Amino acid sequence: MGVGLYLKPVAKDGRSLIFLRAFSKGRQFKKYTSLKVKPSDWNPRNNQVKGTALDSIIVNRKLTEITNNMNLAWSLFESGSYTWDELCVKLGGGNATSNENLQGFLETVLKAKYDNKNSYKTYEGVVQAVLKEAGTDKVLLGELTNEFIDKCVQGWKKRLSPTSVRTYLTHLGKIKNLAYQKGLISEPFIRRDEWKVKRGSSIKIVETVKTEDFLEAIPNAKNIYDIQALYFYLLMFSLRGFYQADLVTMHQYETNVNEPDLPDGSILLDSKKRRYIKHRRSKSGELMEIRMDVEPIFSLMYTIRDTIKKTHSQKINKRTGEPFKKGADVYSPNELEGWFFKYDINNTTVHRNVWDVYQKSIRRLLGKPFKTARKTFESYALKLAISQDIRYKLLGHANPTIKAHYQDWEWDELKQQVDEAHQLVLKEYRVEEIYKAIDNKSRELGL
Repeated sequence: MGVGLYLKPVAKDGRSLIFLRAFSKGRQFKKYTSLKVKPSDWNPRNNQVKGTALDSIIVNRKLTEITNNMNLAWSLFESGSYTWDELCVKLGGGNATSNENLQGFLETVLKAKYDNKNSYKTYEGVVQAVLKEAGTDKVLLGELTNEFIDKCVQGWKKRLSPTSVRTYLTHLGKIKNLAYQKGLISEPFIRRDEWKVKRGSSIKIVETVKTEDFLEAIPNAKNIYDIQALYFYLLMFSLRGFYQADLVTMHQYETNVNEPDLPDGSILLDSKKRRYIKHRRSKSGELMEIRMDVEPIFSLMYTIRDTIKKTHSQKINKRTGEPFKKGADVYSPNELEGWFFKYDINNTTVHRNVWDVYQKSIRRLLGKPFKTARKTFESYALKLAISQDIRYKLLGHANPTIKAHYQDWEWDELKQQVDEAHQLVLKEYRVEEIYKAIDNKSRELGL
């Protein structure tokens, strides 16, 4: 495995053509230069010719350029920054713009960097916005100059929100700088002052759903999907601000929910054991140990499971007695596959299809999306004057100073305070009253 400059056999004029060769794991790349030298003038140790050789200054200057490009490309390949194909392109004296467009770069380089498909989808959306603004279906990496970006920004600013423009610029900058670091384009991303967009007011109105608003909305539920949406919102609140994706993946979290009370494996109905689920927030990486044996969390979960069986399980064909194939995709008949649904959370199409009906229902009923359940929980914690340290632990905010303030013997006491605060917020929000009101409406609808 290696790369270097070599001489071809001597030609009739007594000179040899210099060529570049790279080889790795059975793969080989060759590139012939236009330079010819006498073998007696060639020094393979530094890839130069003797000073007495014909046009030595000009030849050595070109050889230096070739050698520097060769060594840089090989270093990037060995470090993993270049693929073999990218190495060959660079050694060939070109760059990715000659055989790869912006979308291709995204697919071959950026996609591998993101396990979460939602993150990668953001980059795809940015590229689509660039193509739309440019009025084309293809943009080469070499065309992604700062002048080109400037034209896109000026167009975006006329019709898009400041937040959208900032998002596009941030992600476009990351794409361009990655291409620059790989040596595939000649200039880095340089943000211009005229690309700045005005920020809105720093005063933000936090969207929340008051207890009274929730109770007033319940009578407006019209069908089982409305009922499920209300149950889901209340569960997200009760679990200290879960999102839809958290509910889908919560069966994977470490838990002691099924841990027995007795040696024979029995779980007592009046068990005093605290039942936890350990959820690590994707945004902050903070661990949230959430009590599950607080009413009405378990009741909510099993009630929701019962309703999902009605809406998502396979239906039986009365004529054949066989189950219809449609409907079995996301239904989870057992908790090991999913508390509510079973599907790959990275499949954004399925995820969106499953939750779209509930998102529309909850917006119509409460006037707010599911994500506000977290803000609502936080606002009620503030209302109760719960300390910042405890609120941070309740909501999984990153705060590295918290652990440093407590000795090991104090840490259990802090967890106790978090549990107590959790129960206080649920009581203040009157979750059991809301749960019973939804249940009564469900019975009224004959569900």
